[in-house]
Amino acid sequence: MLKIPTNGFKRLVENNLDSRFTVPSISSNDIKEFKIGKSYFYTIINKTKFQIIYNQKNYSIYDILNAYFAKRIPLSNATTSFRNNFSYLNFFEPHRNNYHFIRLDIRSFFHSIDIEDIKKVFKPYFYNVYIDENKLQHIVDAFINLVTYEIPEDSLNVIKGKKEKRVLPMGFKTSPMISNVIFRQLDIQIQKLCSERNIIYSRYADDMLFSSVKNNNYIHSDDFVKEIRVIIGQMKFKLNKHKMLKAKHTLSLNGYTIDSSNKELRLSNKKTSIIKKLIYKINEEKKAPDEILKKLFQYKIEWKFKPDIYIYEKYNIEQLLNKVVGYRSYLLSIVKFNKKYQCTEIKTIDKYMVIINDLEEIIEQYRNEIVNLDKKIEKKKEDYNNGLLKSIDELSFTGWQKEILKNSGYLTLKSLKGVKEKHLYDTVKGIGKVKAKKIMATVKQELLKLRIGRIGV
Repeated sequence: MLKIPTNGFKRLVENNLDSRFTVPSISSNDIKEFKIGKSYFYTIINKTKFQIIYNQKNYSIYDILNAYFAKRIPLSNATTSFRNNFSYLNFFEPHRNNYHFIRLDIRSFFHSIDIEDIKKVFKPYFYNVYIDENKLQHIVDAFINLVTYEIPEDSLNVIKGKKEKRVLPMGFKTSPMISNVIFRQLDIQIQKLCSERNIIYSRYADDMLFSSVKNNNYIHSDDFVKEIRVIIGQMKFKLNKHKMLKAKHTLSLNGYTIDSSNKELRLSNKKTSIIKKLIYKINEEKKAPDEILKKLFQYKIEWKFKPDIYIYEKYNIEQLLNKVVGYRSYLLSIVKFNKKYQCTEIKTIDKYMVIINDLEEIIEQYRNEIVNLDKKIEKKKEDYNNGLLKSIDELSFTGWQKEILKNSGYLTLKSLKGVKEKHLYDTVKGIGKVKAKKIMATVKQELLKLRIGRIGV
């Protein structure tokens, strides 16, 4: 367990930086921006720059900050995200005995967090000291520069209703911890409201889930949604009205279902149906992975070049294997969670165990197939390289072609790989355009015999 120095963050920074200097904002040169779906994420690519030596070991300063504040700032018991020994299932479990449900989503959760709010909330946890000798930068400002990022003007990431470009970036290790701490005071207010109205509340990052018993449907009213909107609006958060989900009796969300009739937490019928179809297509219909990917998951696989058959098969198996492993994890998560909370019927768990066994057999089968394909690919690579080393005399060049090539220093097929027709015409004495064209046609023919797709050879 990593222990934090008693004088905290100032010592951590001083271990890594000259105390005469301040901690600058993170440069775009240190960051990679990428998009998944409609969301923008940021990851630090220059990781060594943000490491410090502590007890003769290298640590990421972001890991240290997470450990430091985890010991000092208690979280609301309503939040179930980014916490040790918590999973997404903890988000659902408190609602299992209820009937009415509503999910509210916070729009642009991380990137909507105001930087001044971060500074205000975290400042009490720092010493009232400065990083540099000239007292130009307070320690909390150094912290802000490390955990936030100013989005470049040329970025396509535009956050509605937010003028400044500095954000708490999705993708930084400290962002989940900071978001939980920032939202803590709002969680407490929401819990107080819900307690007064006999409503259960839990939150997983930007997802807020509320539930109530059958004779209490207040959570489905406009007044309730307005009350929540007012509370989160204190820190400039807004609800995403397009992601609001109301339900009675049964709630299905992100592959999981709360079934109030059995007071049960299980996989959704849709998710279970897909898994069963997948197993049937693999075990009974013996469908090829590429066909399953296209028909069951609507994969659109586009290749810039026609790959070798073994490479094509391996790629598709790996994509489908990822699906199978993911579904196995879904099922195991409920099985393990049930051991602690007894939240799923025994007959449901028994069904899941049968499916898990089927998936594990498929996983073993596909992994063996990948190993065999790797061997075939390596053999083809070896044959390819050996083929390139064949002498001109072993190839299907005519007598005059061999003589011209050898006299010009082209002794193997490898020496001709990548050579252009114009280059031969310009550099080989007496070859002429017609002969150059015929030689390159033979080169192309010989290379096609060895073709195994573009795999780096």
